Amino acid sequence: MSASSKKKLRKEQNAAHMSERQKAAQKEAKQLKIYTWTFWTIMILIVAIVGGMALSGPVNVLIDRMGTAVEIDGEKISTTQLNYYYIDAINQYVSNNSYYISYLLDVDTPLNEQVADSTTGQTWADSFLRTALSNVKNTYALYNAAKAAGYELTAEEETEIDELFDSMNDYAKSKGYRGVSHYLKSIYGNSASKSSYREYYEVNTLASSYYNDHADELKDSYTEPQLREYEKDEPYNYNAYSFISYYMSVDDFKLGGTKDSDGDVTYSDEEVKAAEEALKEAAEALAIADNTDLEKLAAAIEALEALWEQKREDAAPESDTSEDEDDTTDTTDPSESTGSTEGSEPTEPSEPAESSEPTDPTDATDATDGTDPTDGTDGTEPSEPSEGEEDEEEEEEDKPYTENEDLMYSKISSAMQEWLRDEERKAGDIAALPYTTTSTDSDGEETETLKGYYVVIYQSVNDNTYALADVRHILVAFEGGTYNSTTGSTTYSDAEKAAAKKEAEKLLQMWKDGEATEDSFAALANEHSDDGDGTTGGLYEAVYPGQMVTNFNDWCFDDARQSGDTGIVESTYGYHVMYYVGDNEQNYRDYMITNDMLSEDMEEWNDALVEKVTLTEKNTTRVDLDVILSVRGLA
Repeated sequence: MSASSKKKLRKEQNAAHMSERQKAAQKEAKQLKIYTWTFWTIMILIVAIVGGMALSGPVNVLIDRMGTAVEIDGEKISTTQLNYYYIDAINQYVSNNSYYISYLLDVDTPLNEQVADSTTGQTWADSFLRTALSNVKNTYALYNAAKAAGYELTAEEETEIDELFDSMNDYAKSKGYRGVSHYLKSIYGNSASKSSYREYYEVNTLASSYYNDHADELKDSYTEPQLREYEKDEPYNYNAYSFISYYMSVDDFKLGGTKDSDGDVTYSDEEVKAAEEALKEAAEALAIADNTDLEKLAAAIEALEALWEQKREDAAPESDTSEDEDDTTDTTDPSESTGSTEGSEPTEPSEPAESSEPTDPTDATDATDGTDPTDGTDGTEPSEPSEGEEDEEEEEEDKPYTENEDLMYSKISSAMQEWLRDEERKAGDIAALPYTTTSTDSDGEETETLKGYYVVIYQSVNDNTYALADVRHILVAFEGGTYNSTTGSTTYSDAEKAAAKKEAEKLLQMWKDGEATEDSFAALANEHSDDGDGTTGGLYEAVYPGQMVTNFNDWCFDDARQSGDTGIVESTYGYHVMYYVGDNEQNYRDYMITNDMLSEDMEEWNDALVEKVTLTEKNTTRVDLDVILSVRGLA
């Protein structure tokens, strides 16, 4: 037997003679090893979980900043960037609908838990995300076109952005935030930062600048023949009409009916037909030559209303309950219809109209606040009635008819438009005009419904060919005041108003004691006005009637106004030291035509740019769809 074989045999023999005690010890050691590995595995998992909890915030921020939400022609847009568009889409909607936002959204419930479209089940979060994606595509279409054309931010724009972020930093600290980034996180989410928001802002600024430059070039290119060509088919669109109108609803002529246990009244086809015939007869009886005398018209209306009030009372159906005696007929204003009707003019929820005449949707304005004397048109701030205007409205409440003075054609009910624009129309003409709507059912069948009649007296037409105004002003804003959180308005004491007026008078005298030129007024405005950025000299060009608050407007368009005139007027914002530069070279009619042409041409140009861009969604699930408006300070 060889030495190696013997060695192997001895090992086998030793193994065979291993005591039971040794086997037990070996088994115990092996089990201990298993326990040890299990212990450390569990410990590692615990550390990983705890560490993950601590790191989840930073990791999520990193994912949002580095991950791709969408691509625009290969250019990657992060979740952080998309979130800016998303939140700003929400903010814009809330701002545009500030007065009745509570009718549209629950500010205390996550947006992804609120249904915006009951037909599709789309949530408000989905809706705002679609808007954000559309805005991203539009912005980058302009941004890329600007870059391709060699556009860059100007030094002035860069300075303005620097100043914006400096002021934002001061504002953030004044509100208790550590700085801009901390403030931005409160609005846009944890991944927001000063640097990424600046990038977002710069992209949007360049896109906007490129758009505005093209618009200015296009506007300057329009010629007189082009303006005349544009308006030739529908010249009345740029006219304003003065007329008297009285609206009569068919509901006021319904008699009888059947009242159910809930107090709701329904009418038979025969009763509705009788009401329509009675309405027509009454309207035509009012539309007679004698009633062009407004005292006679008012008397006739009052007699008619009293007669039919008595008729309705006499013919009222018996109630099934002792508590509900009201006739709950459908008195829906034709302009407030929300159904699919042709000729109806739906509006958003608004304050109740002060008269019984249907509200035209174009009359609705957003009640926003500001420190600028303009009315919210073309990006300017809103006007509100002066004290004289309010008194005038209170007097008109006693009149059963409505006096419409220089009302733009587009703001007139469709029921009256064709009659008023007739070139043969002359002062004193009177007519009864039916107001109908057309509804379409699921089978495509149309049904025309008579809603009411207008009795109309024609007075005059204004072709709006008067010059626009160029004016400078220095605003001395009221200081102090008492804020009403319920109405959102601030009222000022007589002493606070007197202080502002005294300062305005002081500034006007300072100008008179100096060179007393337009340039010196502009310099004074840059130094002292509470309106503007201190570079425009308080200048407003091409001001049109109704653009500014009442007193400001009336001063500008006084028939006796001459270049170089000065004065002081009061508004809800303060006192304005006025300087009339002169008539603008463009009249109001051409101004409106130019804007309509520009709007169409810019839309066509912009759409062409957007069509060239491809947006690809990569991962939009990380956008803050569960935003709660009240928590983010958006409402």
